[in-house]
Amino acid sequence: MMEAGVHFGHGTRKWNPKMAPYISAKRKGIHIINLTRTARFLSEACDLVFDAASKGKQFLIVGTKNKEADSVAWAAIRARCHYVNKKWLGGMLTNWSTTETRLHKFRDLRTEQKTGGLNRLPKRDAAMLKRQLSHLQKYLGGIKYMTGLPDIVIIVDQHEEYTALQECITLGIPTICLIDTNCDPDLADISIPANDDAISSIRLILNKLVFAICSAALAVRNPQTIPTGGQNFFEYVLEFIRDVSKTQIGEEYGPWVPFIGTMFLFIFVSNWSGALLPWKIIQLPHGELAAPTNDINTTVALALLTSVAYFYAGLSKKGLSYFGKYIQPTPILLPINILEDFTKPLSLSFRLFGNILADELVVVVLVSLVPSVVPIPVMFLGLFTSGIQALIFATLAAAYIGESMEGHH
Repeated sequence: MMEAGVHFGHGTRKWNPKMAPYISAKRKGIHIINLTRTARFLSEACDLVFDAASKGKQFLIVGTKNKEADSVAWAAIRARCHYVNKKWLGGMLTNWSTTETRLHKFRDLRTEQKTGGLNRLPKRDAAMLKRQLSHLQKYLGGIKYMTGLPDIVIIVDQHEEYTALQECITLGIPTICLIDTNCDPDLADISIPANDDAISSIRLILNKLVFAICSAALAVRNPQTIPTGGQNFFEYVLEFIRDVSKTQIGEEYGPWVPFIGTMFLFIFVSNWSGALLPWKIIQLPHGELAAPTNDINTTVALALLTSVAYFYAGLSKKGLSYFGKYIQPTPILLPINILEDFTKPLSLSFRLFGNILADELVVVVLVSLVPSVVPIPVMFLGLFTSGIQALIFATLAAAYIGESMEGHH
């Protein structure tokens, strides 16, 4: 805080006696702010905004001096807060109905501009509306998405934003203020004694508050919370794949979850899509099978990927010493041992292809003997076996990777 100049107050002649508890010394005609007090109240303010943000409360940051305008806008955008950084229009909060009417007009004009409606008007009317839009953008651009009064207002300069502070007091809106040595610490709910003129000081305080707000936003998205709807489904699928990977690979399963999940979902989704597309049934007698994974080339490719992952897992775990097991009990068995490890994952392709091919052949026979409508229930029954096939392939792939990392032969 000292590097940012937070401790520099105003001249000793320009001070509010109520600020005496927050001043530690005088130096060259300038009051020095007690940074211990600053740290204490800043911590309280961060706790307040963290709790409020966790509950979904809305914040408004106000700072209209030219040198702080950019910092206020940057901080608000980063924390997804509303802000006013040009001029505080009297009654912006206390006369909210008028402000809301202006915001509706602002949104309508922005929509007209984006859709090209202003260009279709006469030049005089278009110029007038564009000037009005520019004016509204300047003063209301930071609150264009605000649909009601804010829950907490953060004010950068108490003297400059005195009108805004009075409106908050009138409406009972909690406020957090940066107060310099010429301010009244009793007006705000939480007053943070700090230099409100130096940009570095303002940025430091705003950064701390913004970090607290952003941390709360991340906390409410904790994956341990109960998901609903589509999120619930995806959380369940991800947890299922994690369990399969952890059971087969062990505690170092984390990096392999994407690989195992991709294998499982590809086989599962492709088999289901093949079974559920009704026009495939008509083409089956002509040699086209429904599931994409019925092609031996596809299943072999999946098995080869598993083989590559198998050897990569062993090498990443033990380095070149991983190959030491292939010369046991004698170096003569080197090619045989390598071939054995290579063909273990490769055998997955024949298991997968054989199961799918058997299911599809049953459907082919049924289509040849009876009308094409009859095999539809059989196709739906195949959905269950498709899911089992995907699970077996993913589980065995994870088991082989785990085996490679453990060094078992």
